[in-house]
Amino acid sequence: MKHWYLIAYDIREPKRLRRVHYCLRKQALALQKSVFAIETDPRHLEEVLAQVHDLAAPNEDDIRLYAIPGPAALWTAGQQEHKLAGLHGGETATREGSLIKRLFDGLFRREAA
Repeated sequence: MKHWYLIAYDIREPKRLRRVHYCLRKQALALQKSVFAIETDPRHLEEVLAQVHDLAAPNEDDIRLYAIPGPAALWTAGQQEHKLAGLHGGETATREGSLIKRLFDGLFRREAA
């Protein structure tokens, strides 16, 4: 069964950074320069994480994995917002995702006023 995950990283050395970024771009959706969304099964996720681990330096770099219920749980704005828009596929937003969206949308409306 497939699940959604966010992979985020902070790679200190530019050469390792490029390698990790390229590895993830082939297998996941880039949301920001160092944040990716991936829908996958546990076995493939393990393979992806092993590849990233082999390219990174665990004592120097920071790599994080977050399980998410789906793209509808994420609030996005800005240049990359359109990337997640097509992934919802009829899925309704979770209660937490809806709350986050309302909070952020309200915040941005107040700042614009």
